[in-house]
Amino acid sequence: MIEKKIANKIKLIRKSKGMTLAQLGDETNLSKGLLSRVENNLVSPPIATLSKIAQGLEVPIGIFFEDVDTDQSKFAVTHKDDRCQVVRAGRRMGFVYYSLTQLKSCHVINPFIVKYPAIKKEPDFFYDHPGEEFFMVLKGDVLFIYGKEKIHLKEGDTIHFDPNVPHRGQNIGSEESECLVIVVGELD
Repeated sequence: MIEKKIANKIKLIRKSKGMTLAQLGDETNLSKGLLSRVENNLVSPPIATLSKIAQGLEVPIGIFFEDVDTDQSKFAVTHKDDRCQVVRAGRRMGFVYYSLTQLKSCHVINPFIVKYPAIKKEPDFFYDHPGEEFFMVLKGDVLFIYGKEKIHLKEGDTIHFDPNVPHRGQNIGSEESECLVIVVGELD
């Protein structure tokens, strides 16, 4: 019974993040076939495999073992001082991501505060992923690059966009900038 719950949870989290089995395979170095068998409860994965899957999905491994049928799983309050720093792409440029939700059950939206340090070197990478994204500058000046467009965003400015187009934000001010980023995963 627990294996079926784990399998369902892995599939639900992956889909809520808009990831394909192939993309999860790339993140975990596990084959698409093995991941499919895990999600369809044909294989019971060892802890080491679950750990790789959790890292690939950017969730704590414990989420697979939590009972999501309680009332507490339907809401989550995250106080400012309790925000968790999460590991996401961009860390090599010093971007810091803080999750704004501690909801244990699977969810479709992923809200973050992203802090961009003041840098002199322009980043050379872009992001693209399925779903929708909303970006709001809370503090500082940000140059938002969307495809070939370069958009200067100041405090209070927002952009709502299709993240399938390569994009990135970068601080263009002399002090750290802070942005609210909400990613909505695409469901199959």
